[in-house]
Amino acid sequence: MTVKTPIKGEDWKANLNSAVKILKDNKSFLFGGDIDPDSVGSMLSLSLYLSSIGKRVGLLISETLGDNLDHFRKIIEYNEIEVVRSVEHIEELSGNFEVLVFCDTANTKLVPFYAELSKHILPSADKVIEIDHHFGADSEQILDHSIHLFREANANTEIIGELLTLFKKENPELPNPFERRNILLALITGLLSDTVGGKVVHFREDYDKWLHCWSDALGKNTRLIISPDAPKTGHTSKFRNPAEILQALDQLSEEQETCIEQLEKLIVIEEGLGILNLLSSTYQKVQDCCRPFDTNWFSELSVNLVNLVPEKSEKIGALFFEGKNAEGQNCIFLKLRRAVNYNGFDLRQTEDLIKETFKEHCMGGGGHQGAVSFRFHPHPEEEFLKNFEQIAEFIKANLK
Repeated sequence: MTVKTPIKGEDWKANLNSAVKILKDNKSFLFGGDIDPDSVGSMLSLSLYLSSIGKRVGLLISETLGDNLDHFRKIIEYNEIEVVRSVEHIEELSGNFEVLVFCDTANTKLVPFYAELSKHILPSADKVIEIDHHFGADSEQILDHSIHLFREANANTEIIGELLTLFKKENPELPNPFERRNILLALITGLLSDTVGGKVVHFREDYDKWLHCWSDALGKNTRLIISPDAPKTGHTSKFRNPAEILQALDQLSEEQETCIEQLEKLIVIEEGLGILNLLSSTYQKVQDCCRPFDTNWFSELSVNLVNLVPEKSEKIGALFFEGKNAEGQNCIFLKLRRAVNYNGFDLRQTEDLIKETFKEHCMGGGGHQGAVSFRFHPHPEEEFLKNFEQIAEFIKANLK
């Protein structure tokens, strides 16, 4: 395993130029990555631009996008972007793509169908580009010979923005990507999602630069399509600014709101640590108002819950639930996150203790100082909770 580290200075410039050359010189690209708003926004924005200049593109998306990303689904459908959803589809595409692009993904365990990609796509792909802002813990390069665009950023879409900027500069005859409305929607969605709507910003100057740039461009391009024949343009949403995109990301159905109200009552707060247990014993208490925890419906809900729990405790929140990883394996997820206005504990400090405590159950994980996520092989809930008690005591003892 080669751990990812941020690339800076001349090495960064060289890698960025190499990536631009690959995008320019090749004709077919398959995008893969962890499925969340930032990763899909990264894949979608770059694939939309490449498609607009005559390249073939495909997106590896193994699961249905939630209702809060419905604008992504519509953009993909309208632009007729090929979506790869199954092992069988990957096998059919063997030898069909020259370049693989991995976005916003810490390691191969988070790439859908990576084993099949390795067998059927990677051997014939001449080039691989990896674009990511995750470091530490179990982050690792997918391939040593890839072009690596690894840098510290608020969101992966910021790196895509830099890549598109250089691509346009080197190829002035081609269209301006930041005049394409759906590209802007994808970029802004990723940025807002990974910064919790601008509340958790690690690199303020970068955030302000990109949000200002893309917001202005979105406003201009939105005004251009407001006309009597607007429905014929194929634009997929009426978003005019980041606030409206954020509202869509945060939107929940009445059924989901009811479920959150019930789950909020189950949050236990202990000395600055909020804990919400969503394992099987909890589901029995809320099954009348909540769908199963392993559904897409609930995965949308978990995004809100992972932010709600730390805000209730005002310091740290812990959320654990059952689900499937990118390879389709059953696992238990543990997500730790800081409250927006609290920075008295670096959550990466829990990594060694988690691995030591859970031993062979731990499948990996990581994150940054304000949010970490770990995955575990399924094992009895009582055993999981007993192990977590050690993590909880460590956190509470070190809160400032």
